[in-house]
Amino acid sequence: MTSNNGPICISVINLKGGVGKTTIAALLGRYAAVHLGLQVLAVDLDPQANLSQALMGERRYRRFLNDREPSIAEVFAGYQPPRADSSSAGTLNVAEVVQQSYFRWHSNLEVIPSRFDFSDNLISAVRPDPRCLARLIASEFQDKDLIIVDCAPTESIFTQAAYHASRYVLVPVRPEFFATIGFPLLNDSLETFRHNNRGHQIDVIGVVVNNSSYDGGNDGGPEKTRAMREIREEATENEWHIFRNQLGYSRGFPKMMRGDWNYLGNALDDYLDFATEFFIRLGI
Repeated sequence: MTSNNGPICISVINLKGGVGKTTIAALLGRYAAVHLGLQVLAVDLDPQANLSQALMGERRYRRFLNDREPSIAEVFAGYQPPRADSSSAGTLNVAEVVQQSYFRWHSNLEVIPSRFDFSDNLISAVRPDPRCLARLIASEFQDKDLIIVDCAPTESIFTQAAYHASRYVLVPVRPEFFATIGFPLLNDSLETFRHNNRGHQIDVIGVVVNNSSYDGGNDGGPEKTRAMREIREEATENEWHIFRNQLGYSRGFPKMMRGDWNYLGNALDDYLDFATEFFIRLGI
């Protein structure tokens, strides 16, 4: 599906933690690679590196850390620091930064991993460049169909880097107390970015409700009802679309993230229904 316009880049973000951004980013990437046959690159912009571990597998990720292989931290730095097999800093080899998903039978799903010291590296940097990821995509990854960026739940250089790289933003939310606390922050953040980057078109493709029956009940109970009302009100005010298909509470989602696709309960149907709706809205 790659066109002359290059890949579609989407950031999964909410300026509130615990809403399932990483799970959704990983599963959408897998769906695009497996069910749609797209060439997919996932980018981990979260220092917690959960997306990296989910797509690389625990054992491969530990080896990546032990071998001090390059990561998103080196992308921001713009060079490869000296390692045991080198005597000085060197040019960053983009091919070494990209890691294969541990779903070995899906060679079309790759990831640029994060490291736990990512945030420390940027804090100690003189002036991190928020456009470095966008430049990397423009120069090295025009052969991809889809790029999914998993973002940290804070306003930072990571957020700006994601915006500069992205055409769309997907907003996960849980229907709980303070569900929409991140919505005004995110909307203000996007408006500020648009104002400062008038040639850049970036839109919220929609809001996905995650863990929609988080209390284990059939419908989530009265708290979900109140939270959903707030979500609809805030989304309407911001003119954000809400996806019809929700991701219900299920122990199957953590199993999916570990690569175990047996006995998933309602998680598999929810995942497939939402992913299908998402990619139809995206025009794929």
